Amino acid sequence: MNKLIFFVLLLVSCTLTYAQELNDVEIKRTRSLQEYLISNPEKAYNEALEISNSKNELFSFHGKYYVANYFYNKSELIRAKQLLVKLIESIEKSDIPKSSKGYQDLIGMCINKLFYVHKNLGEYDTALWYLDKYKKKVPNNHFNEQYGSIKIAMGDYVNGITLLKKELKTTPHLKLGVGEKKIMNNKLFADKYNSIGEAYQKYYLQSKKVVFLDSANYYFNAAATIMLKDNFYPEYTKALLCMREAKSAALAGNYLKSLSLYRERKKYPVIKENIRTEQLFDLGMADCFHHLKKVDSALFYSNKYVRNYQITKVSKENLLMAYNILTQCYNERKDTKNAYRYAKKSLELIQSIEGIKNNSLNFLHNYDLNIIKEESNKIIASKDYFKILLVSISIILLIVMFGFYYYYKLQKEKHSRFLKIIQNLKEAKTSDKNNLENNTTETLPKQIIDEDLIEKITLGLKKLEQKETFLDPNFKLAFVAKKLTTNTAYLSQYFNQVMQKTFSEYTQELRIQYVLQKLNDAAYFRKYTLQAIAEEVGYKDANTFVRVFKKQTGLAPNYYIEKLEKTL
Repeated sequence: MNKLIFFVLLLVSCTLTYAQELNDVEIKRTRSLQEYLISNPEKAYNEALEISNSKNELFSFHGKYYVANYFYNKSELIRAKQLLVKLIESIEKSDIPKSSKGYQDLIGMCINKLFYVHKNLGEYDTALWYLDKYKKKVPNNHFNEQYGSIKIAMGDYVNGITLLKKELKTTPHLKLGVGEKKIMNNKLFADKYNSIGEAYQKYYLQSKKVVFLDSANYYFNAAATIMLKDNFYPEYTKALLCMREAKSAALAGNYLKSLSLYRERKKYPVIKENIRTEQLFDLGMADCFHHLKKVDSALFYSNKYVRNYQITKVSKENLLMAYNILTQCYNERKDTKNAYRYAKKSLELIQSIEGIKNNSLNFLHNYDLNIIKEESNKIIASKDYFKILLVSISIILLIVMFGFYYYYKLQKEKHSRFLKIIQNLKEAKTSDKNNLENNTTETLPKQIIDEDLIEKITLGLKKLEQKETFLDPNFKLAFVAKKLTTNTAYLSQYFNQVMQKTFSEYTQELRIQYVLQKLNDAAYFRKYTLQAIAEEVGYKDANTFVRVFKKQTGLAPNYYIEKLEKTL
């Protein structure tokens, strides 16, 4: 009798263990869904629905996961999020042992997908919350990739790219298991190459180093090579490569080349099957047309992007770019009503983005400190833990104290610069004439142009300054030389020997001084976007203006405007 009971219990135990894992047939069916989601989404959806009704609870959960994946790929992110949250709750309430591989794999898959849903929605703080809560259930290589992608979103490109590259190196070239295909494993690596390429494009925006665009294109081409070698979805792969290289060309300022690449979309009708890809083509073309002064075309594509955004809700940063293009274009068409409407939308969106990023930055700061603590705890477990503990705590305290001191010092210096600028602006109106006289009567060494020419150029420049000609985008050395009826060689010598500065430095000083005075005097000007201010003073893009403003004042324009609003 005892033996019979033993065998029954053993049989039950085996049955339960079997239910905790998928059999080979079930594994093959789930693997096939991965490929169908790309090549035949509707077939994948119907198959996933059928699996989700399986009596095997674990198999059923896999079906529900791929149903959520279907909506993710269709850019119905809200629907995908709802399904994933509900699925995670069901998995945690199930009888599947939490120590089993089946449970761990399934939770890891769900959290990974839910993380990217929130990230794509711009909800970085929520994405980080899930990452932190389920860290132990997410493989280390996935964690590095996700953590790195958030670092990049927050502007920490050095550490973000390092984490992505580390993840790329540590991800094993998988030995194919049951139902796995080499082509899907290769796609995994292609996606990682593309992520690094996109990170380098963002890094370029911050640094303006051309080498980062070269790096971006290198990784994009490496990804495309992997996919095309397997002949996997070749038309879509070529379209994505074309789109990414077009963006690099636009970032480099070559808008004609960029537009030419974006127009290649006609060769790839498959783009229309993916609304997010179509959106990126639309936004890229809107940006190119805007910079090429093709207002109607820029309006058409940016409006199309905004309409489709209501479906996808992906990337608030891209939506802000579309709003900015619309603001500038309507302004050029003297449509003040729509220009104001989109300027207001831009400001509201900026506040929303900054709020999310501030929460995320606080999370990252605390998370980095936790990592330091974890490393310290590992050291404590070694032999000389008392000495090492004291040293570790001291190091952490020093890092924190230095961080606070540096932040306080930086804020104090920035505030001091701000007050000095305000004081200079107050004095400028009464001292401009005296300053000009002092500049022109100063004795200067080794002049090789005569006094008459110096006086002529000085008076001519003064007239151009009074007319605010320096705000013209064409205000360059040749342009000024022609206005003053002299040549560029003499004019260049005048700036180098008499003004003791380059023509570029002279122009930058005039433009930034104009901006500072205008911001101080006109409240409406403080509501302009940085792009609008940049174009007001002759710069084509906001990035150039921000760089020059920081060089001249030591402050970021956003910081200066914020302090000015509180002061006036």
